Order: sequence, then C-alpha cells, then structure tokens
Amino acid sequence: MEKDKISRTQLMALLWAGVMAPAAELLPSLLLPGAGNGAWLAVVLAAPLVLAAGWLLGTLAGREGLARRMTGLLGKGLGGGVLLLYIIWAVLLLALRLRLCAQRLLSSSDREGALWFFLFSAAAVVLWMGRGKVSAFARAGQIFLAALLAAAGTVLLLSVFQAKPERLLPLWWGAAGPAVESILSAAGVMGWGLFLPFLMGSVRDQGENKNWHWLFWGLGGVLLLAAAQGVILGNLGVHLAARLENPFFALAKSVGVEGAFQRVEGVITALWTFADLTMGGVLVFAIRAMTAELLPEKALKWVPWGAVALGTAGSLLLFPALGRPEVWNRWMVPTGNLVLGGVVPAMLWLLGSLLGESGKGGISCV
Repeated sequence: MEKDKISRTQLMALLWAGVMAPAAELLPSLLLPGAGNGAWLAVVLAAPLVLAAGWLLGTLAGREGLARRMTGLLGKGLGGGVLLLYIIWAVLLLALRLRLCAQRLLSSSDREGALWFFLFSAAAVVLWMGRGKVSAFARAGQIFLAALLAAAGTVLLLSVFQAKPERLLPLWWGAAGPAVESILSAAGVMGWGLFLPFLMGSVRDQGENKNWHWLFWGLGGVLLLAAAQGVILGNLGVHLAARLENPFFALAKSVGVEGAFQRVEGVITALWTFADLTMGGVLVFAIRAMTAELLPEKALKWVPWGAVALGTAGSLLLFPALGRPEVWNRWMVPTGNLVLGGVVPAMLWLLGSLLGESGKGGISCV
C-alpha cells in the first residue's frame, strides 16, 4: 500500500484536468449577467478566494487526508455525520458529471444515439479507474491534462487573432452586488476541486517545503482560465456568449486552418471527455477515502461499485425529477461548492484552532 502514492504535481494535474469540464461549460456565460465585459476579470478576482479555500482545505487535511482529520477533530459520531454530507454531495456531483458528459457526446454525434449508451460507457470507465490504484489514476490524469491543454491551446491560439480587444472593455459592472456575485460564481465553478484534499493522504512528498509549488499551480490555473475567457469574449462578444450554453465549444466550431482542417468541434468534444472522467475518478477516490473512516475494511472493495451505481442511477432518474441538470450545474452546484469548500472548512479550522489542533505541518492543496 505504501507504493500507491502520488506526487504533488500529479494531485494538481488531477485538480485542473477535472475542473476544465465545468469551466468549459459555464465560463464565461455564468458570469456575464453580473460582470458583463469584465467576466474574464471576475475569474482573476476570484483567485484570492480560491487560493484561500485551497490553503484552508490543505491545512485541515495535513498528511493524513481530510477524511481522517475530520474524524480526528470531531470524533467518529459527528465527524462521520459531516463525512456523510460530503459523500452525498460527491455522489450528486458524480451523477451530474456523468449526465452532462453523456449529453455533450450525444449532441455532438452525427448519428442517432441514445443517452443511456454514452452514460453507461462513461460510468464503466469511471468504475474501472476507481477500482484501481490512485497512482495509476494520477498518471492517467497527467496525460489527460496534457491532451486537454493541447486541445484548448489550439482552439484559443487560432481564435486569438480574430478577437476584438474592444469587446473586453470598458469594464463597467454597475452595482457592487452583481460584481461580488460573479466572483463567487467563478470561485464556485472552480470549487469542483474541493474533494482533492481527501486524497492528500496518498501524497508522498509532503515533508518538503514547496509552498511555491502550490501557489504556482493554483494561481497559474486561475490565470489561464481567465485568459481563455478573454479570448472567448473577444471573439463572441458579451451578448452572443451570454445566449450560448457552452461558449467554448461554440468557439471551437469556428476554428479552422485553410488547407489543413476546417472544423474541430467533434475532436474537442471527444477530448473533453477526459475532463469528465478525471473529475469522476477524483470523486470516486474521494468517496473511497471518506468511507474508509466509516465502514469496515472488508466492505471497502464494494465502495466504487456503489458510488458509480448511485451516480448512474441519479443521472437517469434523479435529475429529470429535480429539474434540468444544466440548471443544477449553473446555479445550485457552485453554491454548494462554496459552502462545503469554504464555509464548512472555515468552521472546522476555527474549531481546530480553539482546540489546538489546527493541522500544523499540513500543506495547502492549491
């Protein structure tokens, strides 16, 4: 079991590879009603909040992982109740991610298909990864991130020359309320990575003082997302981007190189499945880490099966009953991520500080 370890770089690769799925779906259209032309700047201004939440979660997690620290701080009873809340939220996010992945693949298919086929296919891959070793999953995450960055970089690089800088200016947000709401929304989208600290018990090089490493990855990822939003807005403009469900994929439809290729949206959509699979795998491994504090060891082998089964069932049955998954993804999930990724950890940190157990020696996750 000692050999099943990952590096800090691999942990951060999993973070940003997984976050690229909701970021492509929601940014910048989610921010436009409040931020207008400054939607790209709202992502930049969300960086302190994202970094603070990452530091807080990483400090709480320490070297043992967030699940064990929660039960150690709150006890098995209350700590188990808090973990159960996080498990329920993780299963809900898994169901949502599988559903949105299947819908995207279905909408990009030239032939007629069925939602359940894409859904079960994605669920099967997530289950296959979730039953394996975290080290193997982390290596796959690095490859996924490289492919995603190459694909996104190609689209944005070919689009930047057609962008109009005047579409990003002037920066006028009006009242302070919508501006703050836009910053919180941006942080909530990036809050999909809140379950990474549950994997920190598997990080092998925590004893080294490399805080700059986390700052580089955290701030660098936020700034790259902000630059991407700037290119999208510069090409589509505020009004068109606000009307589109997925502005990034809409931008990919217009990308082409004369004499080489004309349309790449199908390739981009297929590659973005890597982001869905990465986030799905992170959620399953986080659920594994949390249930290890609640269930006997002999039952843990069935946890990935149960998590994926519940996520698949929720994708098919839960969201049609509760409402469109796009509505959950756009409004309810960012709020839940802010609460579980910021408010609850802040309360736990304060409690730990009062008890003298603030997680000294821990490392930040972002």
